[in-house]
Amino acid sequence: MRRLLAALFAVAICTAAFAEDKPKGEKLDLGTFGGQFEKNNSGLKGDSSFLLLSDHAAFEKVFGTVPPAGLGKNLGRKTVPVTKATFDTSLVAVVIKRGDAVTTYSDIAAYLDGDTVTVTYTADTGKPSTAKFASPLFVAVPKDKVKKVVFVENGKEVGTAK
Repeated sequence: MRRLLAALFAVAICTAAFAEDKPKGEKLDLGTFGGQFEKNNSGLKGDSSFLLLSDHAAFEKVFGTVPPAGLGKNLGRKTVPVTKATFDTSLVAVVIKRGDAVTTYSDIAAYLDGDTVTVTYTADTGKPSTAKFASPLFVAVPKDKVKKVVFVENGKEVGTAK
């Protein structure tokens, strides 16, 4: 009986230690966007960047728009770009991963706690190549409530933006 209780106790401790903490706060219905790329002259450097942009002019200094679907390599691609109207009601939180492979994002969620939004996501980096890539993730968050965004990638806090 002692061994059984000891085993159950050990399992409970391990489960608690490895359980992911769900962010606090209200889960947001968020908009995600695509169809934009980081410009070569953005001035951003490093393996990652974390941004919180409040107006379209600042956004356009960093990002360009991919040509519409139906042109060349974009045939059939459907994306929703960030527009000037996006900034009427939202701020745009952005993470950019740079390196020798494309990063794809999934399981994107956001939680509002006070004036802080926590954006959680899974990032999967593809097969390395000789080219260099900048892979952005764009998320709209409520303009009137947010002062800080915390980015949680694959269960670990990786950056903040104010």
